[in-house]
Amino acid sequence: MFDGSTEHDRVVTFRATVAGEEVVDVRADAVRNRESLVRAAGSVLAESGLDVPVAAIADRAGVAKGTVFRHFASKDELVVTVVAGLIDDLAVRAEALLAEPDALSALRAFVAAGVELQARDLAFCQMAATAEQQVPGLTDRRRRLEQIADLLVRRAQDAGAVRADLTGRDVVGLMTAAYQGACATGDPSRWPYFLSLLVDGLRPEAP
Repeated sequence: MFDGSTEHDRVVTFRATVAGEEVVDVRADAVRNRESLVRAAGSVLAESGLDVPVAAIADRAGVAKGTVFRHFASKDELVVTVVAGLIDDLAVRAEALLAEPDALSALRAFVAAGVELQARDLAFCQMAATAEQQVPGLTDRRRRLEQIADLLVRRAQDAGAVRADLTGRDVVGLMTAAYQGACATGDPSRWPYFLSLLVDGLRPEAP
């Protein structure tokens, strides 16, 4: 997926002189086209889910269908790229919450962010409800998310706010359980109620 170019190569528009005229480097154009395609795919997948046809993604991006396959070997590769970005964003959010003084509020905010992401992004929700951790390109990202969740959990455990047997992997899995529980009632918008039940269940057992 990576071609060995540096970060500078990827984000800077290069210019060269050909026959006395300044032209934009093809690599920079290709990078911009790929980024635009990923943004369009993210929007369409969030709205319509994993079954959306490639043609719909190409239409949203304003390119021909063949352009999609010049940047991605398959639709699956494009989907993984989009979902990987969502997991990365959630991990960044989780890391920021490590600085929150209230450990339980931080853990609650992390779980809420994961459930809310499923509520607003159908493709992410569908991936989370299956075995996305087994998908090449997502396994390491999920593991990183679980590791950060572990840190949030340990802070809450040290504060006596959550069960001693809770793990970061449990928390990441419970995000999906909360949203799927709401969906099972026929009213996905009830996910905040299920989130509250989930968080209450994390508290230490009464002596």
